[in-house]
This record gives sequence, structure tokens and C-alpha cells, in this order.
Amino acid sequence: MSASGLVADQADTLRRLAGRAKVRSASDAGLRIRAGLRVISVTSGKGGVGKSSIVVNLASALAAQGKRVLIIDSNPGMGDICMRLGREANSRFDRVIAGDVPLADALVEVGGGLSILPAGVEIQQYTSLTPSDRQALLQGMISLQDRFDFFLIDTGSGVSANVTSFASLAREILLVVTPEPTSVMDSYALVKTLSGRDSSLKFKLLVNMCRDAKEAASLYAKLSAITGRFLQVSLEHSGSILHDEMITESVRRRGALCSIFPGSKGALGFRELATNLLSQDTAESVLVPENLTAAPSWRNHELSS
Repeated sequence: MSASGLVADQADTLRRLAGRAKVRSASDAGLRIRAGLRVISVTSGKGGVGKSSIVVNLASALAAQGKRVLIIDSNPGMGDICMRLGREANSRFDRVIAGDVPLADALVEVGGGLSILPAGVEIQQYTSLTPSDRQALLQGMISLQDRFDFFLIDTGSGVSANVTSFASLAREILLVVTPEPTSVMDSYALVKTLSGRDSSLKFKLLVNMCRDAKEAASLYAKLSAITGRFLQVSLEHSGSILHDEMITESVRRRGALCSIFPGSKGALGFRELATNLLSQDTAESVLVPENLTAAPSWRNHELSS
């Protein structure tokens, strides 16, 4: 088969994976996220800020309050989320991309309302997806939306094309930052990139690994002032997670902090974060543009990433 034939065959496989028809009406202008589904992209400007721990423990805290939560592990190369919750990925995401496994069949059930769509370990294909490939995968994720109340997307760090495309699906960005100066600077760069692509995105700032609430409030005030002045972007303060050695121990035990050490200060922070999210208005139905990659800002980013 020719190279062009292989590309066409892969694209057709991804369309079948996503469950969309080969021919769509002209009036079908996008992907609709149903009312009530909260799609939150948990991201960071740099690695090493505890983002995956945030995802695991926030998901656990939401599930403990009766919510159906899907963790979408879009941070390839580690297989980290399944490992942290003591589960094995039954299908690597590379097999999903290849069309060997339906997207719904790749879900890992943790129990108690919590499920994982794992990234897998060896998925070079995933890191080099074309814009149309990413679009098809986003459609596949939306096809699962009636089964859940929350999508928590564990993205990679920085401003890679995969990170920005998943942010386009999410209406809410939970930006994880630590008191380190490099984390603050890289967070600013990420907000600048994402807000430049989509001014409707809502940014929630979560300060992780801080000494106390005072330090978290100070960091929020500084970063919020900078983004407000130079980007005209407001940040919502979603709270803080205090530095807690029990988080490291819960990772070693392959479980959620709130389950293993419910009385720890970290577990308290995650329960407060979950309660804060649940107190907010239920998400309205949102129409996501059919082609998330059509904007010039996306094309410029594709060329530079």
C-alpha cells in the first residue's frame, strides 16, 4: 500500500473508533458536550508539580461524593494513573489508536464510580498524532459522556499540541502550580498560550505543595495580578494542597490518599477542592467546534511544537 493509502486507512480507522459517520451533514458544525458534564483539564506549565496526584485524589474525592468520574490519562509514557490506583491497563492506548480496541473497551474500572482511560506505556504513535487524529480521539471521548458526571483530563505539562487540543475540549482548566519561581513563570506562559487560542476558557488555580494557606494566597495574588494586567485573563483561586508526606506514602501503597489516610491534611485539601467544584453551577451544554485545529493560532503552534 502507498504512503498516502496508509494515511487514509489510519484516518478511516480513527473515524470508526470515534463512532462518527463518514459523511456528515453541513449543519453538524461541532461536537456537543451535554449539559451537566464537567470537563476539566488538569495541567501545568512544567513537570514535577504533582499534577497526576492531584488528578487521582480529586477524582477519588469526587467519587466519594457520589459522582461518576472518568480520568483521561493523556500524559503518555508513564502509565501512571492506573499504577497509582493499583490497576493494570487492560489495553494500551496505542491499540486503541490502531483501531484494534474500541475506546469504551479500553476503560479500566476502579470501582465506586471511578474509571480510567489509560494512556499506556509505549505509545509513540500518540505523541505524534496529527490534528485530525486528535480530533477523532476527542470525538471518541465525547461518545462516553452519558456515562459520567466528570471528565478529569491529566494532560502533559507545557504547551505541546496534545495539551492544547485537550484544553480545547475542556471548558475548565485546573492549573496546578507550586511556589517554585519556574512553576509560576511556566504557568503564566501556559495561560498566555491557551487564552490566546480560546478566550472563553476558565482558569482555576490550585497551589500544590505549599506550606500553608497564606503562602498559597500570596502566590495566587501575584500570578493573578500578572495575568490580569498583561493577558486580561482572570484566575479563580480553587484552593491549595499542603505539603504532605502521606501523599508519597499513598503512591507507594498504590491507592488514593483520601482512602488510605482520610485524616491527613492532604486528604482534607482534596475534599475541600471537590466540595468547591461541586458547589459551582452545573455545566451547560457546549458546542465544541468540529475542527479544533482550524484557527491560525493552532496552525502556528503546530509548526512550532
